[in-house]
Amino acid sequence: MTTTTSVATIIPATRPDIDGLSLAELVRRGADARFTNEYNCKLRRLFPWPDNVNTKRPVSEFGVIWVVLDPGTVVDAHAHDEEETFIVVDGCAELTLNGETTVIGKGDVAYIPRFLTHQLRNPSADTPFVMIDVYWDDQRRPVPPA
Repeated sequence: MTTTTSVATIIPATRPDIDGLSLAELVRRGADARFTNEYNCKLRRLFPWPDNVNTKRPVSEFGVIWVVLDPGTVVDAHAHDEEETFIVVDGCAELTLNGETTVIGKGDVAYIPRFLTHQLRNPSADTPFVMIDVYWDDQRRPVPPA
């Protein structure tokens, strides 16, 4: 016996999180990009997108950041409760994760487990390191003991 499900039962007719937004409000233009300086590098937070796209859910959250690390710059060593993945767009950087270092470059993808200290260093004298940072948190997972 084959069971079929209509699209209408999968996708609700109304979506309170996006109802009333036009297509123009669902596309974020690069020309409007604004970067902040965090962790000693330039960050453009893509998601969550205040007033347009909320990526917080009852038990999870995710975000996406466009990161530019200028030549010769070192990101502050840090750890946090989110998991991350780095998708390298351009350049090379040294990634240190819990004291072990490797070089990541264009096309590489790195996974950063939660609570592990990590740091990036751009050793280039003239080429920025550019990556997309996707992070997420499962709030149901317990925090490890201190």
